[in-house]
Order: sequence, then C-alpha cells, then structure tokens
Amino acid sequence: AQDLFCADRKAILRALKSLMQGDDAVAVILSGTEDLAQVIRTDPQVKRRFTAMVLPELTETAHGAVFRTVMADYCARVDLEPPVEADLVARVFHGARYRFGRAVELLLVAMEFAIARNAGHLTIDDFASAYAMNEACLASQNVFYADNYLLLRPDADEDAAAFSKRRSGKARM
Repeated sequence: AQDLFCADRKAILRALKSLMQGDDAVAVILSGTEDLAQVIRTDPQVKRRFTAMVLPELTETAHGAVFRTVMADYCARVDLEPPVEADLVARVFHGARYRFGRAVELLLVAMEFAIARNAGHLTIDDFASAYAMNEACLASQNVFYADNYLLLRPDADEDAAAFSKRRSGKARM
C-alpha cells in the first residue's frame, strides 16, 4: 500500500477516510512498510481509525505448520498439489526475510510459475524461479538452490547501500 502514497498523499488519506465513514463503511487493511505507517500517522483522523499491527518475524517452529496449511489451501484453490520438500518452509521464510507478507507474495509468484507450466504440483523449482525473478540473483545466491541457504543474506545489497549512504552523509558533515 505504500505505493499508493507516492502520488497525492492528502487525496489518498481523504479517500481512506471516506471508505471508513457512513452506512457503507468498510474495514480497510493496509500492509506495507514503516513509511506507510508514518503516512497514516500524519492525519489524526485516519490515525484514530486505524489499528497498527506489527507482525512478528516468522519462525519455522512457531509458524511453519500454519504456513504449510496456507500453502495447501492456496494450492487447492487452483488445483495444484502442495510442495513436499521438507525444508521448503524454512527456505521460504529465509528468502522472505521472515516477513509474512513477503512469504505469501513468494508463494503466489511460485504458484504462477507452476500454473504457467501447466504443472499439477508446486515444487521448490517454482519457488526458486519466483525468488530469482524478485531478487535478480545467481543460482548460487538463490535460497532455494543453495545447500547452505541460511548463510545467504538476502538483504546484503540493501545493507551495503544503506551503509554507503550513511558513510557519505557523515563525510559531508
């Protein structure tokens, strides 16, 4: 939803307010980044109407079984057999930076790959293709192909860019 606010923020906030008023009011669920939360906080009326939630980081121990159920339910809706690889959920969580929204997005793109190839079964290769498309990474850096995937740091490029930005800011001071 943070992409909505790239345009006229005040118009988007007015539209959200109108959706949540009157007899035909709806409950709006926005998912996004901290930037989105900051935009919502800029308008007292919108802020009052929203409940902010920060979902915990996913762990296979706490959330693995539930995510397997989510995968099975999503697959059933499009006549795909769910994946069977034992370590797939841990790889999904790592590749998704342990974020629920990212994990679901990865699942949906993997399903699109399986559907596009007319498969009857969702496989780790579908997840690898989805991850490669999103991350533009080499196979050796793909969490679905690497033997020691936990050693991979999916955000290493973003970390380096943030570090470089901080360093260049200090140099100007």
